[in-house]
Amino acid sequence: MPNIILKQQQNIHRTVLDNGIVVIVVENAAADIIASRLFLRAGSQCDPPNQAGLSHLVSAVITKGTQELSSIDIAERVESMGAQLGADAANDYFLLSLKTVAADWFEMLQLAG
Repeated sequence: MPNIILKQQQNIHRTVLDNGIVVIVVENAAADIIASRLFLRAGSQCDPPNQAGLSHLVSAVITKGTQELSSIDIAERVESMGAQLGADAANDYFLLSLKTVAADWFEMLQLAG
C-alpha cells in the first residue's frame, strides 16, 4: 500500500462580519500569490421566473467590459499581470474569482469590482 502524505496543517481564519458576510482566509507564507473567491448566495435559484438563465448570463458578461474599460482592455490588463479573473454561476451560488501575485492584488480587485 503506498504511503499517503498529509498536507501540512494550514493556517485558516474564519470571520463573520457585522453584515453577515463570512470571510475565510487560508494563509500560505511560502507563496506570494493571492487567490480570492467571492461566493454569493444567489445563482439560478434566484432568477426571476420570466428570466431563467439570468445569473448564468451575468457570469458570462461580468468581466466583458465596463463603462470605462472594454473587454479587450480588461483581458489585456489581466494577461499583462499573469493573473486570472473569472465568474461562474450555479443553482445556489454566484462566484467571482481572481488570482494574482500579491503586488497586483489591489489592481486586480479594482478590475473585478
